[in-house]
Amino acid sequence: MDPESRVFAKLVRSLNDHLPAERKTLGDLLREEKPRVVCRDGSTHRIRREELESIEKIIGSKWGEEAEMLKLPLLIEMAPDYGRSAARIRGRVYCDIVQEILGEERKTTDEMVIFRPDVRRLRREFPSATQYAFIITTA
Repeated sequence: MDPESRVFAKLVRSLNDHLPAERKTLGDLLREEKPRVVCRDGSTHRIRREELESIEKIIGSKWGEEAEMLKLPLLIEMAPDYGRSAARIRGRVYCDIVQEILGEERKTTDEMVIFRPDVRRLRREFPSATQYAFIITTA
């Protein structure tokens, strides 16, 4: 990797310091008195119990016991590859949650691309249970 690319990669890594060092399962978070994850920068990120209960309600009936294993927060991946106003959601259960929030049914397996208005709706519904992840691809 050339020096300029290394600097850019380091910048993007610093943009992601707010991400959790390790995500927790929905079940573990629901059992905590004050649900939270520890971030890469050492800070803590609280997740509102109401949001966790809403997520459990959305996916509980369809996914059953697997719903408890869902890792949170849900990551909204932002990358230049998707264009200025697009973001990616990865993982079948995460896509199901997003489709439910957006009130639409898409034929998708493990990945979906959503655009700015949908990202806003998702963040408005789950401000503490979602986080932006900034992604770069190196050629």
